[in-house]
Order: sequence, then structure tokens, then C-alpha cells
Amino acid sequence: MSALKTGLAGAARVAALPIRRLARERPPAVADPGALHPGDQPPTDGRLLLLFDGGCGICLHARDVFAAMDRRHRLAFDRIARHDDGLLAAMDPQDRYGSWHVVHPDGRVEDASAGIAAAVSVLPGGRLPARAIRRFPALPEAGYQWFVRNRSWISQATGLIDHPERDPREQLHNPRHSEVV
Repeated sequence: MSALKTGLAGAARVAALPIRRLARERPPAVADPGALHPGDQPPTDGRLLLLFDGGCGICLHARDVFAAMDRRHRLAFDRIARHDDGLLAAMDPQDRYGSWHVVHPDGRVEDASAGIAAAVSVLPGGRLPARAIRRFPALPEAGYQWFVRNRSWISQATGLIDHPERDPREQLHNPRHSEVV
């Protein structure tokens, strides 16, 4: 590993420490995901449903950060793998595990940076950043795709790969992963 990458990894580990304190197990938002089909309204009492990769430690930590910021309880959280045959069944597995997804109360799905904009918009002070993401989508989408391509080494370098709820078996659902990240 180059000196620059080693230095970045060390700095990232230090920066990740407060985020790691948020790590904890959270119950799934949907009791019976198999009963849902693409386009169905999720049973989340009008909250946005964030679907994340349960085999990705950094994704679980991101979920925990969003949960901590969600003081008005407008977000619900669940794992993508639980919705493979339900809400996300019509989606190609590569796309399904290539980003996180936000399912709106009306059943509409947004993913990647559009999903971030949807989730951020319901957080305190999030409307303005969400509008900026939607108005200028190219840069946030490029940043999101860079993160997805590099999340393996980011997770490992920051130590965020370790999460009490991380299940490496969920990686087997993801055709992009040849190794467990």
C-alpha cells in the first residue's frame, strides 16, 4: 500500500470512531417482506423505507447515522436481501445490490443519489441539501458511484467493516462481490 493510501486509511480510521459508536442492531421495518411486490406500498406508516446491503459494514453504519439524525422518525430501515423476492423482485440483482434504495409510501423506488436526496429531505435541515442533489444530479451521482466501486477498501481502511449486524452471507446475493467486503 502506498504511503498516501496508508495515511488516508489511518486518518479515516480516526474519523470513523464517532460513527462506530452509533453501531447497533436495529429490528427490520417490515414484518413480512415476502407479501410485498414491486410497486406495493410498504407497511411503514407513511415513512420512507431505506433498503441497504446488510453484508456491507459501511452501509450499516450509514443506516445508523441516518437513524441518529432522524429525530422525527420519518425513516424506516430494512435489508435489501429481505426484499429480493418482494419489493425489489423486478430489479436486476446487479442494480439491486449496486446501491441503496428508498421506497416511498406510495411504492415508488429511488436509488443511489436520488435515494440519498429523498432520505436527506425528511431529516431536520435536509430540504436544501436534497434540493441541491436533485437540481445538480451529475456530481452527487458520480460521487455515489465512486463510493460504491470503492466501498470495499473504504470499509476495511476505516474499520467500518465491523458492525454487530453485518452478515457476510448477504454478500452471496450480490453478483458483483467475488470476495466478502
